[in-house]
Amino acid sequence: MKLKGVALACSAGALWALSGIMCQFLFEKFVSPEWLVSVRLLAAGLLLTSISFFQPTSRKQQKVLSKKFSARDLVSLLLFSLIGMLGVQYTYFKAIQYSGAAIATILQFTGPIFIFVYLVLHKEKKLKLIEVALLLVTFIGVFLIVAKGGLQTLNISTTGFMMGIASAITLAFYTVQPREILVKYGEMRIAGLGMLLAGLVFQLIRPIWRPQFQLDVSSLGLVISIVVFGTALPFLFQLSSLRFIEASLAGVLTVTDPILATILSVWFFHSRFTSIQLLGFVVVIVSVILLTRLSDKNTLPEDKVID
Repeated sequence: MKLKGVALACSAGALWALSGIMCQFLFEKFVSPEWLVSVRLLAAGLLLTSISFFQPTSRKQQKVLSKKFSARDLVSLLLFSLIGMLGVQYTYFKAIQYSGAAIATILQFTGPIFIFVYLVLHKEKKLKLIEVALLLVTFIGVFLIVAKGGLQTLNISTTGFMMGIASAITLAFYTVQPREILVKYGEMRIAGLGMLLAGLVFQLIRPIWRPQFQLDVSSLGLVISIVVFGTALPFLFQLSSLRFIEASLAGVLTVTDPILATILSVWFFHSRFTSIQLLGFVVVIVSVILLTRLSDKNTLPEDKVID
């Protein structure tokens, strides 16, 4: 059973990597990140919300799904939707547009660092020297990727870098902020509603009926693939993996995302990374994995958590 959980978590990471590559293909066809975010959130939100209401459920799950939102929880859902869900999707797509899927993915992969900092500041976990060291090592890895080891050789645009870091920060918000409503109303329901609300709001910025590019068969196929295989399925796989393995291990196993994104970027787009940058990739991935595992063991018990 554990092997099944590992396979599901790795598959989620692999599908997210493919999603990033498909997005990059679309951006090269002059598809705007804004329109793609609008379509992805609205379509995936409808899909996941529908699944959450029609999937087979236990009596306990039915009780959770039947709960009505309080005013406070509605505010929390809106914050999760507009800052977390919309924020992480938009900044990640913009990072891909300016820096490519590989660098955008590795920058977003630093999200656990910001989760770690939040938990320490809110006294939800204890701080250890080795974790501080891993934080510094991660920043060194990012520096190697961005600057190839020297400030005079900056390799990505400022916008791409800032959007990549913003996607990591919003990923941290997306992970930490909705913890209470996830327990009350269920992960699938909250994620689906979060995407749906964000998608509806984003119609005011870029309606899906105004693509502003030639939507041919290949573009339409990529869009559908991103919604189904790059959004809905990996999320379902990630959730399903939690039945068989612990959450920290599931999170670590999605390391297939940045690794595969890098390999596919070289394959499809002939991206060239120096040995220093590849070392930076390895440093970031290893240090974030170690930080995640150590942090999980070092988190305060539930009754001592300060909310």
